[in-house]
Order: sequence, then C-alpha cells, then structure tokens
Amino acid sequence: MATAPGPSSVQLPNGREATSEEMQSYGQALQNFIHQQEALLPQIKDTRRHNQIIDYLQLLSDSYNEQLGLYKAVEARRQLELPTAQARLQTRY
Repeated sequence: MATAPGPSSVQLPNGREATSEEMQSYGQALQNFIHQQEALLPQIKDTRRHNQIIDYLQLLSDSYNEQLGLYKAVEARRQLELPTAQARLQTRY
C-alpha cells in the first residue's frame, strides 16, 4: 500500500539558501518517490485513499516547485549582481 511519507531521507530545501546540488538532489528524490507511488496506485481500491495519495503527491510537487521558483529568483539576482561586484573589485585594486 502507498503509505510512505515522502522523500523523508531528504528535507525540502529552502529555495532562498539552497545550492544547485541540493535542489537537484531533492528534485530527483521527489521524482523517484512520485513514480514509485504512481506505480502502486492501481492497487489502491479505496477511492478516498487513492485521492488522498494523489493530493499528497500534488502537495509535495507544489511545495518543491515553490522552492524551486525561489531558488531561481535568487540565482537570477546573483547573476545580475555578479558583474557589479566584479567591477567594484577591479576599481579597488
């Protein structure tokens, strides 16, 4: 039965502070978990339980996508700030 609590071996990264590796690692773990649970869904005969599992998988996916959006926004800001910081360093030395 599909009752696993999710990719519990890896905590959802904070998109504002996570590294690229952390985001990719969690994304892969989440994708694997979702595929495992989807493979088990046909065995679930109780419609209510089936829907709960689907809702849970959607919640996990939505939570990750929210953090991924934050991560991408932070990365974009860093890329914009990088040339400015480099130019400041060059004028100091």
